[in-house]
Amino acid sequence: MENEIINPETENPSYNLQQIKRDLEGWREVLLPLNGLLHWEKPYYPAIIVGVNTFIFSLIWYFDPSVLTTFALIGLAVSLIDFLVPIIGPSVVTAKWTRKQEEQYQEICCRIMNAKTHFANAKTTMSSLKAEKPKIYFLIVMGTLVAMAWLGSRMDNLCMTYFLVNLILLIPGIRQHAVLQKYLARFLNVCKSLVGKGPKKMKSS
Repeated sequence: MENEIINPETENPSYNLQQIKRDLEGWREVLLPLNGLLHWEKPYYPAIIVGVNTFIFSLIWYFDPSVLTTFALIGLAVSLIDFLVPIIGPSVVTAKWTRKQEEQYQEICCRIMNAKTHFANAKTTMSSLKAEKPKIYFLIVMGTLVAMAWLGSRMDNLCMTYFLVNLILLIPGIRQHAVLQKYLARFLNVCKSLVGKGPKKMKSS
C-alpha cells in the first residue's frame, strides 16, 4: 500500500498497524468524516474549520479565563470526547461497515503510524546530532528558541495560538490539494513571463 510507510526499527510493522486499528476501533465512525473534513473533500470544508476554530477562540477571548482554567476546560473537553465517542459513535452510525470504509480506515491508521515514525525519526536525528555535533545542535536549539521568544514578544499569545491552530488544522488539506505547489507554480510562471518580456521591450526601444 502506498501510504504504509514502515518504521525500520520495528520488527513486525503489520502487527503495529493492526494494533493501531484495534486501539482506534471505537473511533472509526468518527475518524472517517473527520479525515474528510481535514482533507477538504468538500470545497466549503476549509471555511468550516476556520469558522469553528474562530468561534472557540472568540469564546476564550470574550470570557478571558485564566491559563489554569483554560487548560482545565480543554482537559475536561478531551476527557469527555475520549469517553463518549467510543460509546456513542457505533450506536449513532447504524449503517453497515463497508469494505470501502474499511480501506479508508486502514489508510488513516497508516497515516497515524507514519506520523509516529516521523516523530521517532526526528527524535533519533536530534539525539544523534547532539552526540556527534553538539555545537550545531546547540546553535539549532538556541536559534529556534530565540526566534520563538522574539515572535512571542511581538504577537499576542491568543492571536498567535489562533493562527497556529488554524495552520495545523489546514495543513492536511493544503498537502492533499497541493495548494502551495499550485501557488508557487503560478508565482514562477509570472516571474518567467516578466523576465521574458524584459528583453523584448529593450529591443523595441
